[in-house]
Amino acid sequence: MRNERNKRRRRPLAGRHLVTLGAVALLALSGYELWIRLEDFWAWTAGVRHLSAVRGTPFIQDLGIVFEAPEMRALGYKLIFLCFCLLFALICVIRRSRARGGWLIMLLDAAVAGAGVYLGIYGIRPSDWATTLKLVPLLLIFVGCIVNYAHRAVRRRRRRARETERADAERREAERGEAA
Repeated sequence: MRNERNKRRRRPLAGRHLVTLGAVALLALSGYELWIRLEDFWAWTAGVRHLSAVRGTPFIQDLGIVFEAPEMRALGYKLIFLCFCLLFALICVIRRSRARGGWLIMLLDAAVAGAGVYLGIYGIRPSDWATTLKLVPLLLIFVGCIVNYAHRAVRRRRRRARETERADAERREAERGEAA
């Protein structure tokens, strides 16, 4: 019974620690950045909140005035992006020990990095070393997925080699039995 349990239990993939570390770091950085951006949003909308309270109109209706400014529109995109980063990091934490679907995570990881650079949240210039460091969690997630795939391929290759050895041993045993 115990041997059956050990056979069924899979060994965890080697890249899961990198993915976990990258996802937790991405959660922390994105959460902090989201908090800061929400404070900016709160400060920008103070006048609109006061105006809607005085006029008695819903705040959401008056919020359209604020989004006419390009700076506020960019801030809104950054808020949406950071919420997506938090969701992506949670998905990575949940899927860290699985190689299946890793290609999708790597594709999303590259998309998040590209969108972050486009929005100005991440930087790729050496002079912006602080914003460039924000890309390290995404790099850890990407490398962790690659290591998971490599570890899974090695395990498959070893399993196939063992199966081939067993089949060859059984064939040799059968040939010896026929010869005797």
